[in-house]
Amino acid sequence: MKNIQISFDEDILAAIDRAVSASNLSFPDIVKDALRQWLKRREIRKFEEEWIEKLKSAPDNPEDAEKWIAIQYRSDDESW
Repeated sequence: MKNIQISFDEDILAAIDRAVSASNLSFPDIVKDALRQWLKRREIRKFEEEWIEKLKSAPDNPEDAEKWIAIQYRSDDESW
């Protein structure tokens, strides 16, 4: 693990201090958790944007969806 130095404005620092007081977490734990969540949301947003762009360039064919639905219902009726 690597130590870093970071500056916070007073409002954010006060909010983090209140969160520390109201929980069993330490200041670094809260900051690390917040950064993990931000990175995860960023990853999801990037995936969604790429997916939307792919759909725009090659949209789904509604007729294909109907075929898959029909196949799904047929396989649900069969006994395995």
